Amino acid sequence: MARHGNRIYVFELKATSESRKDRAIPLISQAILEAKRAADQVSGRAIPVAVLASNHVSDSLSDHIKDFVLRNTPDVGVGLIDADGLRRFVGHGLEALNAERHKLVEHSPKEFSPPNLFSDLNQWMLKILLSQSIPESLLSAPRRHYENASQLADAAGVSVMSAFRLVRQLSEEGFIEDGGLRVVRTEELLERWLSASHYRVHETPARWILSGDKKALYGALRSYASRMRPTPSASKPDRVRSMPRLCLALFAAAELLGFKFVHGIQPHLYIERLDREALRELGVSLEVGSKQPDVFLRIPRNPESVFRAAVERDGVPASDVLQVWLDVSIHPARGKAQADLLRKRVLSHVLSRRDA
Repeated sequence: MARHGNRIYVFELKATSESRKDRAIPLISQAILEAKRAADQVSGRAIPVAVLASNHVSDSLSDHIKDFVLRNTPDVGVGLIDADGLRRFVGHGLEALNAERHKLVEHSPKEFSPPNLFSDLNQWMLKILLSQSIPESLLSAPRRHYENASQLADAAGVSVMSAFRLVRQLSEEGFIEDGGLRVVRTEELLERWLSASHYRVHETPARWILSGDKKALYGALRSYASRMRPTPSASKPDRVRSMPRLCLALFAAAELLGFKFVHGIQPHLYIERLDREALRELGVSLEVGSKQPDVFLRIPRNPESVFRAAVERDGVPASDVLQVWLDVSIHPARGKAQADLLRKRVLSHVLSRRDA
């Protein structure tokens, strides 16, 4: 609510990430109804103002909305604002607020930092977009054709703004075709993804308290994963939320997925955080001393991408095949050979179907 002289204005603001007429008109209509109701509650003289905000409002959309409001509710003020500085208001003296878009400002390389195409949630959404060419047994993700950012956000369980930013960046860089969210130039995209994954990784060595063979590892992970699954009990969900997510990683995950290539390397385990109770349930100890570690623990920099896309084989959680490929590619112990195998047997289908 705002006051200017003797006038009282009641503003109702609606925001949309997609500047389309079929989305904008329902939103501005809702804003009109809510602004009028709120204005009636404030004062009989209060002026309702419906405002629509978006990343970018085109001139045609602006004209269409203004015409719509003037035809149907001329007693209501209307405003349009966008991230470029545009402000267009009509009615009841609100035109004084109007402003044109900012002129483009030249930035030096140090001043300008492009969005991170491979942030945690972006990697998760990229896995969703690429999943149609990857078997469900190798990558866990919702699979269907997505027409826009809203559909992708709903499937990924992220905000519409997060999905919109990814889609906009992919589109600007030529990685999405017109007419739906179909990824193209996948070869280049994967290479950039791989380059972005080259960072120093901290690993925590650990030892099994009792037996340390592969059967014991699978049994411990299977038991732990079963406790993570939702149950109808009242006390279980709170406990589940407090337990860190985990899954096999790197070569151990590749073996579980059916792509064993490298032998003699201790298994790696992704774990959301080093939780004392979780480690106790797994039967591992961080007190290694001078002994040879049985397993290496990693806390992922991109936990949502890692754990949401993880799959299960016979109840044992493992990283998805895309994550395994990213991780082993930079591993010094025959990682490139393992990565080449995954590229040939799995990722070649992604590339052939999308870059043809």
